[in-house]
Amino acid sequence: MIIVGVDPGFAIVGYGAVKYEGGKLAALGYGSITTEPATPFPERLLQIHEALSEVLGRYKPDSVAVEQLYFNSNAKTAIMVAQGRGAVLLAAAMRRVP
Repeated sequence: MIIVGVDPGFAIVGYGAVKYEGGKLAALGYGSITTEPATPFPERLLQIHEALSEVLGRYKPDSVAVEQLYFNSNAKTAIMVAQGRGAVLLAAAMRRVP
């Protein structure tokens, strides 16, 4: 089984891919997707979606795990990160990866 884990955001999205086989985990790869602050926000979301779609195409995971968001003070940042998380979830849904 191959799993891709994602730490969502809108400036930096981290990801890692692991393979679980025979009771053992093996790292397949990891990296980050970055977007530039000067880029319009909708374009940043598109960049995240497209880059993560490429990652999912490369590793062909059986499942995607996306970190839940936890915020307690800055609602504006929380909403922007949640939108980045939405771009991640959309990429997985479009590839039919649970």
